[in-house]
Amino acid sequence: MSQQEEVYKKQLIDRYLSGEASEKELMAFFGLLNRNELNQLIEAHMDQEIETIQRERVLPLRKTVKWPRIAIAAAMIMALSIGGYFALHQPKTEQVALLKPGTFKNDALPGNKAILTLANGQKIVVNEAKNGTIAQQGSTNISKSPNGNIIYGPGSTDEAISYNTYAIPRGGGKHELKLADGTLAVLDAGSSIHFPIAFNGKERRVSVTGQVYFEVVHNAKQPFYVTVNNQTIEDIGTRFNINAFDGEVRTTLLEGSIKTNNTILEPGQQAVQQANGKFNVLNHVDEEEVIAWKNNLFKFGKNTSLQTVMNQLSRWYDMDIIYEGTGKTYHFGGDMPRYSKLSDVLKILAYNGVQFSVDGRKIIVYQ
Repeated sequence: MSQQEEVYKKQLIDRYLSGEASEKELMAFFGLLNRNELNQLIEAHMDQEIETIQRERVLPLRKTVKWPRIAIAAAMIMALSIGGYFALHQPKTEQVALLKPGTFKNDALPGNKAILTLANGQKIVVNEAKNGTIAQQGSTNISKSPNGNIIYGPGSTDEAISYNTYAIPRGGGKHELKLADGTLAVLDAGSSIHFPIAFNGKERRVSVTGQVYFEVVHNAKQPFYVTVNNQTIEDIGTRFNINAFDGEVRTTLLEGSIKTNNTILEPGQQAVQQANGKFNVLNHVDEEEVIAWKNNLFKFGKNTSLQTVMNQLSRWYDMDIIYEGTGKTYHFGGDMPRYSKLSDVLKILAYNGVQFSVDGRKIIVYQ
């Protein structure tokens, strides 16, 4: 193509993604897309966005960000050329009229906040506390490591049982906690764990909300139990992830063995307890996708729904989600750093045909 034609096509892509395209420009854009005349330029635009994110992101998480080119082209063609044109003629709500798609009135970054509640009700904002000892509960020393993790020392097992709670608010980031027995718990934003300061008696019991990853120190004489949404999971020496977001409990075994609902899971299996009480076990789940959050990534399977994606962003950035439009179905696939600016994440997702705006603590999704 000529240089002038290439410039014109790039301008169409930019104006579509920014939400500034006129109806005439959108008709031209969809026509070129239907004829597969934009694929190479879309891929180049995508590479440029990813390079920008890698340069500007907050933490050096990973050297590459994978987002399959074939998936991008397919998503663009299916989401836009087949079903996108009717969006031009959707009734405009008040919200859409006030804010054009692609408008970012402000940006957001992942936060860093964790609150430890002691047995006497005292609350410690962990991210504001100095490193070293932050509290003493009976004979148990509680300390904060240089990287912000909370560590419980081995207290006396003769003391009366008392409980602490470690909570991460929405937008609070990811935090690690080492229990008195050496068990590691990693908490996602919008999650909490309620636990004894020392494990006395014949068993170890904790309760959680949200999403928590465990690496349990096995002790056959003192089994480890996790309670979540009235469901109990028994560890038999293991690494596993519990996700109790979105109205159901998904327990994924990564190593070892666990028992739940009288069912013993094998590595790679996922137990799903739905809100209506229905229970089933999935085999060969994508373990990398399950624990991507722990590894500082957003990772979406090829059929991840728009609502699932937005629920993750809502918790991670502490944003409210507003949906505008007809409720058109979108699916996503790929991965990118979790410690990215919200605007960067939304720009990447926009390649699948859905558009976004940000206004204060609100993400507006144009379906």
